[in-house]
Amino acid sequence: MRILSLDYEPLFGDEYDTASTFESDISVFDYDIVIWDPEASIQGYSYYDHYQGLPSLTDQESARLKADVDRRRAEFREYVESGRTLIVVARPPQTRFVATGEVRTSGTGRNATRVRVVAQLDIMSAIPAPGISFTRASGDRISVVGRGPLQDHLRVNAKHLRYAATMASAPGSTIATVTGMDRIVASVLRTKAGGTLAMMPPTSFKGEWDEDGENQDWPDEAPAFQVSLIDALIALDGLGEVERPVWADRFTTQNQVGIRAAVVKQEAAIERARKKLSALQAERDAADLRDQLYLGSGRVLELQVKDVLQLLGGEVSEPEPNRDDWRVDFDGTPAVVEIKGVTKSAAEKHAAQLEKWVAGALADTETAHKGILIVNTWRDLPLDERTDEDFPAQMIPYSTGRKHALITGLELFVIAADIEADPKKAKYWRDKALSTSGRLTDVPDWRGFIQEITTGNS
Repeated sequence: MRILSLDYEPLFGDEYDTASTFESDISVFDYDIVIWDPEASIQGYSYYDHYQGLPSLTDQESARLKADVDRRRAEFREYVESGRTLIVVARPPQTRFVATGEVRTSGTGRNATRVRVVAQLDIMSAIPAPGISFTRASGDRISVVGRGPLQDHLRVNAKHLRYAATMASAPGSTIATVTGMDRIVASVLRTKAGGTLAMMPPTSFKGEWDEDGENQDWPDEAPAFQVSLIDALIALDGLGEVERPVWADRFTTQNQVGIRAAVVKQEAAIERARKKLSALQAERDAADLRDQLYLGSGRVLELQVKDVLQLLGGEVSEPEPNRDDWRVDFDGTPAVVEIKGVTKSAAEKHAAQLEKWVAGALADTETAHKGILIVNTWRDLPLDERTDEDFPAQMIPYSTGRKHALITGLELFVIAADIEADPKKAKYWRDKALSTSGRLTDVPDWRGFIQEITTGNS
C-alpha cells in the first residue's frame, strides 16, 4: 500500500511512501492513501503584508496558490471518486488575501492612486466536499460516535488527539464530536466506488530536531499511531468490498428504484436545509460583529465603522501605512474619520489627532475635509451603566470650532439599525453628520433597538 503525505508529519514508511507538498506536481493517482495537512501547506505561500487581519499574498504567490487549489481540488475529487482514500487533517480556515488581477485607479494627476483589488481564498476549498465549513476551536475532549474501524482507531488513540477545528455539518457520517456537544471533529464519507474522504483531528505528537537540524525524532507512539490508522482504513475498505460490475446498473428491482428516488429526494432536502442554515449562520455572525460598534476597539471596530460609513453612502479608503485616518467620499463631500475604542470617555488628544489628519488631507488634496470623530466610549461597561459624559465638556468647544462631528460607537450602532429598518434614512443621517459641529444630536435611545435579556423564575 503506497502512502503520499502532503505536508503531513510524521510519515513512517518504506521506499513506496512519499513525503511531498501540496504545491508540488506529484500526482495523487500513484498512491492508495493520501494524507493532507492544510495548515502546514499554506505556509508554503509567502506573504508581504496584512489586510483586514489576514496575510495578503504577492501577485506571483496569489497566482500560484489559486492554480494549486484548482489543480488539487480536481485531483482530489477524481481520486476519491475512483475508490482511493483521502485523509484531511481538520483545521480552522487557512485563508489568505490573493490578488484578483484587477487594479482600480482613483483621482487624477499627482493625487491619483492605484488600488490593488484582492479577494479571500481558503486553501481548504480544495477539499472535494461542497458546503463543508470549519470553525476555529481547540481541545482534547473528544467523544467517538458509533462503531467501525476508524472509530476503534480513534478510541484506542484518544490520548494522542487534539481537535483544532469543529464542523457544524460534515460530509458523510459523523464519527467524533466535542464531548457533550453536536460540534463535529471527525467524519468519514464513502463514495459509490468505495473511495473514502475522512476529516480527522490532528495528533499531539511533537518532533525534536537532531543537533544537525536535519532529522526529527518522534515519540515511540507515533509509528504505532500510523499503523493503527492504516489498519483501520484497510478494514474499512474490506467492509466496503462488493462485486458490482458496470453492466449491473442495467438491472434493478422496483424496491431499489423507490429507495433510490427517496434517497435523492432526502439528499436534495438536506442540501436545501444546509444552504439555508449556512445563510442564517452568516447572517448571525454579521449581526454579532455589528455589536463591536459598542464593544470593540482596534481593527474589529474599524471594520464595523467602515461598514456603516458605506451604509451611509460613503466610498471608504483604508488608512495608508503608519496612519490611522480613514478617508471617505460622500458623493463629492470628502471627510476624514478618526476611530477609537476606549474604556473611559473620549479625550482632547483624539480631537487633536483628528485635526492633524484633516490638515494633512487639505495639504494633500487642496480640498477641505469634514472631520468626524467616532469613539466607542466606556466600552467595558454594560450599556445601562454608561451614564457619564462621552465627550468631556472641555473638548466640545475645540471640536465645535473646527466643525468636527462627535459620535459614539453606540450612537453609530443605533444609526446603522435605523437605516437598516428604513434605507431612506441613510441620506438623513449622512447629511446630519456632515452638517454637525460638535455632538451629533437627536440620535434615538439605544433601548429602542437593543433589548436587555432578563432571567428569573416566572
